[in-house]
Amino acid sequence: MKVFLLGATGSTGYEVLKQLVQDGYAVKALVRDPTSLSLSELEQSQNGQIEVIQGGIFEPEKLKAHLEGCDVVISALGTGRDNRYTEVYSEGGRNILAAMRANGIKRLITVTSGLIDMSDPGTDNFFLNRIIRPNFNKVYYDQTRWETILDDTNDIDWTCVRPTYLTNKSFTGKYRVKDQHCPEGGRKISRADLAHFMVQQIDSGEFIRRKPVLAY
Repeated sequence: MKVFLLGATGSTGYEVLKQLVQDGYAVKALVRDPTSLSLSELEQSQNGQIEVIQGGIFEPEKLKAHLEGCDVVISALGTGRDNRYTEVYSEGGRNILAAMRANGIKRLITVTSGLIDMSDPGTDNFFLNRIIRPNFNKVYYDQTRWETILDDTNDIDWTCVRPTYLTNKSFTGKYRVKDQHCPEGGRKISRADLAHFMVQQIDSGEFIRRKPVLAY
């Protein structure tokens, strides 16, 4: 099985890449700058397990060609700590869906944030409402647009993972998952554990067209 990965040079995307390699998947990784992707830690890649392609999410026709021969798409695209206006989730997401349809690919695993659902009582507190959400409002706005697009998408088996606060701590494998809303008392999740869950969804139908939230 071949996985098409977007966002491999980001902190979360690189953890996803490592997990995919560890689990034996062939990976086609689309990156803007191939020199920014270090494969030194991934010994298996020397055997051709990883194919790195230069390109971008806003090149729809090229994206369709890049997806040829792939079975699953994982998007770990993000904006880091940048809160400028973005369409990387919404317009980029539309391009991903169009490229998948052009290639007959049905499985998509993508990521947004556990803070964009204002109906979640687990994330309704002063710190998140007055400090975190305003500081990332432009990013959360575009993530919400992406989720709205997914809500109207019935021909793709998508899973939209909503992590809580992301850390760079090590993999534990001991995390909680709840559909739509944050597990009670949950506040954070490591990128390594997020990556583990995302890769697990390749062969799982449990969260198809659902939005699981991850936390410890």
